[in-house]
Amino acid sequence: MSLDLVIFDVDGLMLDTERVWQEVWRDVAREYALADVGTSLFMKVVGYSGDTVKEILHKELQGHCTPDEFLQTARKEGLERLKTQLKVKPGVYDTLSFLKQKKIKTAVATSTSRLLTEERLKRVGLYNEFNCICCGDEVKNKKPSPDIYLEVLRKTGINNQRALVFEDSKVGITAAYRANIPCIMVPDLKEPEPEQIKMVKQVLPSLKLAVPIIEKMIEQ
Repeated sequence: MSLDLVIFDVDGLMLDTERVWQEVWRDVAREYALADVGTSLFMKVVGYSGDTVKEILHKELQGHCTPDEFLQTARKEGLERLKTQLKVKPGVYDTLSFLKQKKIKTAVATSTSRLLTEERLKRVGLYNEFNCICCGDEVKNKKPSPDIYLEVLRKTGINNQRALVFEDSKVGITAAYRANIPCIMVPDLKEPEPEQIKMVKQVLPSLKLAVPIIEKMIEQ
């Protein structure tokens, strides 16, 4: 295929943030006497945002606290931990270096806000590696809506079939699928379900394997 653009999610794909948030939710759940559901609760909301997360929390918190109270406490603690625990996942730097060498454009499509996204990418030396960065507070509907991927295509002027997405979550894969962009899944905390496997070209255990896969795609 002719490949002109590769689009990356951030949390859980390039940055190992989801494990930090999982630990935060576990610890906050203990504070609200919900020790038995902390880890499983995070797994139910991973990849989602906004009202969807609040709806899930409303059902699961059993009246121990409100969704807003839980989220405010978790957000404060999580942001503090990520100041010292932010790590880039294996294969990210090598993949971006390869794409630059091949003169293939790169973009970010994340549900996280512009402010946090830029701060984190700059901190790990990735900010200047992308031709386009599109964030969750810049589109009307977040993933699994295709809005953010369609916006990246609009900004770069590249056809959907000349682009490729790397995603780790169910909602991200659904968003790419609805935008009709070929997608490769690199699972983070959750293994893919049969529904997601049908939506993607391939499932990789790590971005460390991305370069040879892209090479094969370019050669086809």
